[in-house]
Amino acid sequence: MAISLQRLREINVEIDRIALEIKEYLDEREDVIVAFIFGSAVEGKLTEESDIDIAVLFAHKPSSSGLLDIIDNLSTITGREVDIVILNNSSPIIRMQVLKKGTLLKKKSDAIYNEFFVRTVKEYDDLKYIRKEEEENILRGRIYA
Repeated sequence: MAISLQRLREINVEIDRIALEIKEYLDEREDVIVAFIFGSAVEGKLTEESDIDIAVLFAHKPSSSGLLDIIDNLSTITGREVDIVILNNSSPIIRMQVLKKGTLLKKKSDAIYNEFFVRTVKEYDDLKYIRKEEEENILRGRIYA
């Protein structure tokens, strides 16, 4: 089923509204250093049922209740379910996908953002090298389960 041009425009307006509301909320929070919106909202695949994926680098990892408060507030603001990925302790693979495909909503500190970016790229590159070596060893039969 093809999507109409009118519906596509409505989706884009909805995405822009959601991103702006999230940005305004996160800009008020001192504990949020860097934030991205990613997933279906930025890939042009947002549907009525889609949740909103947000990736956040915090100054200090929030408590479980603090994180739930942020999620609840963002869900109320956007009118959609919100998922938050905490970049402080996520894998290099997830962090790299957010950097590649996400849209930056907040960057409180250039220095911290740059350090996060460089660390993510380095860890992702190291991981690629390790995975390649492991895959080669598996193919040669050197690693046994």
